[in-house]
Parts: sequence; structure tokens; C-alpha cells
Amino acid sequence: MLNTIPVQQPQTKRDMNHRSVEESASRVWATLLRFEVNPQDVLDMLRTTRGVVSGSAALLMVSDLNFEPGDLDIYVPASQDQTALVLADKRLGYELRRSSARMYGNNKDIKRVHVLTKGRNKLNIITTKGENAVAAIFQFHSTVVMNMLTPSGLYCAYPTLTLKQRGVANLPALLKDASASNKARECYEKYRRRGIQIVNDVTKIPGFAHHECFTAAECPLTTRHTSDGKGLYVEIFKQETHERERREADEYITIWMVGGPMCARGTTYCDGFTKSIKTTSISETVLAECEI
Repeated sequence: MLNTIPVQQPQTKRDMNHRSVEESASRVWATLLRFEVNPQDVLDMLRTTRGVVSGSAALLMVSDLNFEPGDLDIYVPASQDQTALVLADKRLGYELRRSSARMYGNNKDIKRVHVLTKGRNKLNIITTKGENAVAAIFQFHSTVVMNMLTPSGLYCAYPTLTLKQRGVANLPALLKDASASNKARECYEKYRRRGIQIVNDVTKIPGFAHHECFTAAECPLTTRHTSDGKGLYVEIFKQETHERERREADEYITIWMVGGPMCARGTTYCDGFTKSIKTTSISETVLAECEI
């Protein structure tokens, strides 16, 4: 479930670099066409499987960066694993090459990754362990990749950072696993070449030195969720959706906190977390905070 921010609001226009809905749609279309697929087939696949597109392709869609994404990452819930493979074959024309349960071994929400190809193009179908395909996105190396394409639009969890080509490292996810840390450094270098600066401390980014810790959307110690209104969701594609499909798509909310050193408290450290809850339980859920 995502909180929609109408695109006609001035903040949305500014955050999207004055991009109109039509321009955002064009950006999505152009990105998907790079992978030699019919974009509408991808959107239909997302709707059918309750999936999302994330990774570098989603970053390219939400930003004004210009780079060649290495692959197309589609996240689907556990129950949609085989359906996604069939649709990737029959509708997108991609052939399964291999499957691995260890490709993202440090991400507790990922069950399996299927690697498919079509010519030189690569598609990853990433199956999550539960029925919420979104939760895994918030465990990756930095806020830069916490974006997604849904069947109806674009979501950016940290727009004031991402759309200024800045990001904060997801330190808790990296410190627990040395191999993940090494891979993250490679990712940081890759995104640096693409024009993005990723830092360990948000206060090092101009304009964020004196933010309100635990409250500001950009603060890694702020507990966030996908319907909190602090992310940016722009509805682009209006489509007829059966009531059952709509209920299933909106069934879960993801709650997360990036975590890391406390912004104004020296070496004090806070563990981050990610969890999924039923939409109907959000009013009863106590959002965790750091122990000071």
C-alpha cells in the first residue's frame, strides 16, 4: 500500500525535476524498452504476480540520470514464483538460465533468484520468502536503490536524497556480513561512476547537517513505512483492476529503519530493521525506535 502524492502539487513537480506525468511515463517506457520487452506486458506481469521492478532500472525511471542498467530486477512474492517464470517466457520472451538461493545470501527476505536472458539482455526474477515482494528492497546496500515501479506508478523512498543524486549507506545490513560489505563497495563504485554520491553519514550531505533526527524522512534513524507520505509515489498508469487484485496488492505495508550511527551522538549505534505487516494492523502496530 502506497501513499499517493498528486503530481500537480508543487513539491512533486520540483522533486521530479518538473517532469509531467506523461514525461514520467515516457521515462518508464524508455527504460523497459532497453530490455526488448513490451512495457505493457511488464505492467501486466506486475499486476498478475503482485510484483514490482526495483534495482538500477527503477532508479533510472525515478531520476534524471543517464546510464545503462545492467539488468531488469522483478520482485515477486513466494506464491507467484512459477507464474512469474511462465510470464517471463511466454510474454517477455526471456529464457531461464539458472536459479540460485545464495545470490543475495545476506538478504533475509529473498528466497531465490532466477536469472533469465534474451540475447544480451538479462532479467532477474527475485522471489521473496513471504507474500510481500517489497520488503526485500529495504535491505539492500543504500537508500539509492529503495525505489520501485508498481503496476500503476513510481515510488521513491528517499526523494530528497535520490533525486539530488545522493544516498546513505545501509550500514547495519553490511556490518553483519563481510562478503556483503565487499559487494556493497563494488556497488558504491558502480553508482559513483553513474553520478551518485553515497555516504555513511547523512549529515555530510549539504543541507542535512542539522536535520531532525528520528523524524526527518532522510534520517537513517527514522522509522519509515511505505504509506507514511515521506516517500514519493506518483501514479502514472490508471488501469481497471478487479477488487480482489486491488485488495491483494494493498494487503501489506513494509516498515523499515536503515539504522547506523546516531547523527548527533557520536559513536552510539542503532540497529536497523525491516518487517511486513498486514494493512489492517497498521493502526495497532507500535513503530520501533532506537534506544537512546
